[in-house]
Amino acid sequence: MRKLLPLLFLLVAAPSYGANLDSVVQREARELSLFSFSFHPDSTFLNIPWDKPSFQFWLSYYKNRWNRVKLLSQVDSFKPIYPIVRKIFKREGLPEGLALLAIIESGGDPAVVSRAGAAGLWQLMPGTARRLGLKVNWFIDERFDIVKSTVAAARYLKELYSIFGRWDLAIAAYNAGPGTIKSRIKKLGVDQFWDMTKLPDETLEYVPKFFAVLSVVEASNVLKKNSKNRLIVVKVASRTSLYRVAKALRVPYSTVKRFNRQFKRGIVPRGYSVYLPASSVGNYAVLHYAKNSKVYVYVPVRKEKLTTIARRFGVSPEQIKRINRLRYNVAFRGQPIVIVKRKDGNS
Repeated sequence: MRKLLPLLFLLVAAPSYGANLDSVVQREARELSLFSFSFHPDSTFLNIPWDKPSFQFWLSYYKNRWNRVKLLSQVDSFKPIYPIVRKIFKREGLPEGLALLAIIESGGDPAVVSRAGAAGLWQLMPGTARRLGLKVNWFIDERFDIVKSTVAAARYLKELYSIFGRWDLAIAAYNAGPGTIKSRIKKLGVDQFWDMTKLPDETLEYVPKFFAVLSVVEASNVLKKNSKNRLIVVKVASRTSLYRVAKALRVPYSTVKRFNRQFKRGIVPRGYSVYLPASSVGNYAVLHYAKNSKVYVYVPVRKEKLTTIARRFGVSPEQIKRINRLRYNVAFRGQPIVIVKRKDGNS
C-alpha cells in the first residue's frame, strides 16, 4: 500500500533523485534531522473528525454489511498481533488507536508484499526500513519482523508528529511522505489535513479511512474482547531452522512461514525471535506453561544431559522432559528442545 517515503512525488518533481533510491532516503533523513523532536501535551489523543464529509463517506462505506464484515474479518486476523503492537505504541507514547494503521496498510497481515515492493505489517520500502534501523538483505528482512517493524513504525510516527504537531498531518505524511505534506502546507498556507487539496488520491482517502476504521472498531469492541489466540514469542537460543521450530512446537510449517517471513532462507540466527499464534501450537504442554513465561528453542550441537541444559536456562530438567516428551535424560545433537521459563525466573 502506501510507503513512508514520498517516492512518487520525488521521482516526478525532482528527476535528479530518480536514478538513486539511496539518495532519496538520505535526503529525507537530512530533512527530518532539521527538526527537533518533542511531543505536544495532547500527542496521545486522537480526535475523530465527525464533522468532515470525507470521514462520513467512509463511515457510510463501513455501514454496508459486506464492507463491515470484510473489515472485521481483517481485525479478527489482526487480534493475536494487536496486544504486542498496542504495548509498543503505548511504550513509545503514541495513541493506542494508531495501531489500527496496520489494518489500512496491510490488512493486519505481517506477510503482505505490495506490487511496489513494500513489505510487512507496516508496508515499509527497503530504503525506508534501513533508514529506520531495520536489516534488509539476502538473509534477513526485518520489515516482516512483527516487533522490530512495529518499533520502527512507531518511532517514525513520532518523528512525523513532532514535525507537524497534528495526527491528521502525521498520518497523511506516513502515507505520502513528509516532503509532500510540507510542500502542500507551504503552498496552501493551511494547518490541518482537512483543508489540503491536490494531494494524491490515495492520501486523500487514507486519512479519513483510518479514522472511520478506528471509529467502527472501537464501537464494535472486537479488540477489547479477551482472546486466547495470543501471539507467542519464541526466543531461539541457538541457530536453527524454522522447520525445527515448527516441529518442536508442533505448528504447521505454513503458519510458521506466514508469521516469520523475515527469515528469507528459513534459518533463524541465535538470539532472534519467532512469532506463533497460540491457536496453531500443537504442543499443549507449552501452552500450559507459556502464560507469563518466556519460551525458548534450543538445539544441541552434541548430546547433552538435560540437567546441563536445565542449569543453563534456570529451569528444572523434569519440566524439560515433560514438555518435550523425552524418554531419556539426554537431548541428542540436532534435536530441538523447547524450554519454558517463568518471567520471575522460576521454572
